[in-house]
Order: sequence, then C-alpha cells, then structure tokens
Amino acid sequence: MELIVGTYGERLLLIEFGIASFEVLNISVFPAENTSCLALSPDRRFLFAVSECGDDSGMYSFKVHPYDRLKPLPHGRIERLSEVRGTSPDPCHLLYIPGYFNQCGNPDNGVVLSADYSGGTVSLFPVRDGKLEPESQVVRFEGNGPVAERQQGPHIHHLAQLGNLLLAVDLGTDCIHVLRLFDSTVRPLCDGRLDRAPRLERLFDIPAPAGSGPRHLVFNHDRTHMYVITELSNEILVYSMPDFTAMNDRPVLLQRLPVGDPSFPTQAGGDIQLSPDGRHLYATLRNGGDGLAIAEVQPDGLIRRVGFQPTGAHVRDFLFLPEGLPTGEHMVIFCKNDRCIQFYRRNPADGTLILEKDLPLAPFYGEPVFGALYSNTTW
Repeated sequence: MELIVGTYGERLLLIEFGIASFEVLNISVFPAENTSCLALSPDRRFLFAVSECGDDSGMYSFKVHPYDRLKPLPHGRIERLSEVRGTSPDPCHLLYIPGYFNQCGNPDNGVVLSADYSGGTVSLFPVRDGKLEPESQVVRFEGNGPVAERQQGPHIHHLAQLGNLLLAVDLGTDCIHVLRLFDSTVRPLCDGRLDRAPRLERLFDIPAPAGSGPRHLVFNHDRTHMYVITELSNEILVYSMPDFTAMNDRPVLLQRLPVGDPSFPTQAGGDIQLSPDGRHLYATLRNGGDGLAIAEVQPDGLIRRVGFQPTGAHVRDFLFLPEGLPTGEHMVIFCKNDRCIQFYRRNPADGTLILEKDLPLAPFYGEPVFGALYSNTTW
C-alpha cells in the first residue's frame, strides 16, 4: 500500500506500508511547498497539489510513475510537470475534473478548481497533457459574518461537485455558494462524442446559521442529504437535497447536531466523511479535545451522535482505505500538530474505532495534513 502525503513543509511524501501491518517500508520525498491538499487523476497517472503560501501561493502538477524496479527514474516516482505561482492567496482545497478542454478525447486534459481561503475565491485552471495552465477564471465572493476575528470576509474552504453544479463552502460568510460548472456550449469532438466547456457561473447561495462557519461537506450515497461540518459552532448541519429540476429548488436545513465539547472553547470542526457503507459520519475536532465525533445516519437521513474517538492533535484530513479488507473497515488520519499518521480499524456495527498503528514522522518530513491513496495492492 502506498500513500502520497501532503505536508506543511517543503516536501511531498510517498510512503510505502506493509500489507495489513502498516509498517513503513520506504519513504520517498519530493520538493514541494505546503501541499495541504492533493488530488489524483482517476487513472492515478497525475497528481495535483495546492501550495498554500499566502501571497506567494500556487499550484503543482506531477506525473506519478508506478513502481518498476527495472526502470530507472531520473526524477523518482513523482515527477513535477508544472507549477503556477501567484495564484489567489492560500488555496486549501482542489478538485480535478478530467476530460474537458478535451481535444478529441485526450484523457490527460481537464480542469483543476481551487478553493482559496484567504483570497475568498474559486479559481479554474485548464490542464493540458497533465500540465497546469494559468487560471482562466477566478470567481470572487463578498460579504462577512458576525464572528469578527474569523469572518471579516469570504473564506472558501471546500469544493464539491454535484453533477453540473459546484458547491463552494464559505466559512467567512456562513453559506455554501452554488455555481453552474459548465456553460451551455456543447462542442463535437473528432471521435464523434460531445464535450462541454467548463465555465463557472454563480446561481444562488445555501445559507448556514449565522456565526457557524461552514467548512467541509459530504453527500450521502443517493445525494438526498448533505452533511456540513462547521468550524466556529462545531455542529453537523443536515440538509435535504432537491433534484434541482424546478427553478426554485433549494436545499432545506433539517437538523443542527452539536458535536463540540464546551470545555474546550478553542475547539474547531475540520473534515467530515461518510463511511463507505453509508451508516456513520465522522467529523474531526481540533485545537483542544482533539478527535473524531461519530454519528449514526438514520433511515430518514437525520443523524444522532453515538461516540467520540480521541486522536493525535489537529487532524486536518482523513480517509478510508478501500483496499483488500472489507471496504470501510480501516481509516488513516493525518495529525498535523503531533507530526504523525494514525491507522484505525472501524467496527461497522457501531462505528467505533480502534487504534492499530501510530506512525510518528521526523520534523524533516514536515507536518502531515492530507493524503491520497495511490497503490493498487490487494491485501
């Protein structure tokens, strides 16, 4: 099993783990600054990463080479293809959408979309042959919220695609912006298929409670409900999702579930993920009482809190391991402040977690904050 790990630091990591033991077999490092979010292309040939560096922020693209002990690689397993600097400040999340700007079906073309925290923007970067081009569109938002020290302006923190729509979670203005992702132009390709051009167009906003600071979201499997973790009020917000067939269809807020611990006033919500079987939600809490809040998803889509798992300090991101063992029974989390990666085994019956492996990283490697599973290994 191989994990690509983004860090706050000067290095991108490729870590090879033993089968089921999670013992480290090898760590390779590649120069890249503050790669706090990553995205692999569906065929895992290309890797895209933000470079979250304030006014000197940027984006990277890399080619990822499969392991071949007989083939020398002058640039290692991860080869940098392109870099764009001077982007909107502090991109902290990105999506890669393949196949657009398609040039007769070339799968190596597409677009990268970035959520820019300090810039309060969403940026669109064309990708051709796996290489990033300068942004072709930047959508700027305005507004603020009642928490003056955190909501002085828009702070876009997370992006999610929903068919032809893009949802941009805005911590600074207590809303989720909904944009049309593709314009109405349909272009024929030389192989007879049709292509749509990506072009962001603002449609409407989904309001969140004032001062809640929405941060990340996830949909259930059939897209009937949306779950949002908030950073300022430490809640999971549950929305019913329409099919958007009518012009005035809008999501409706159904539930606000507190998941924070009042004894830690600086605590802040982080990431949120749905288990692969759809039965449990997991949401990170950081900056005091750090861990994962666990909620059970009811048949009607509403949720109830069922547990809490303490973890290493400041979990920015986590993911389920989809390989080998029954899907969803193992989770890996990235603990920034403790400089460690932790592996947990999940009980699908009640959602509880058991720590299986705690991997500390030397300061040389940076602070682990995000991961992407690369390996195709079967356990």
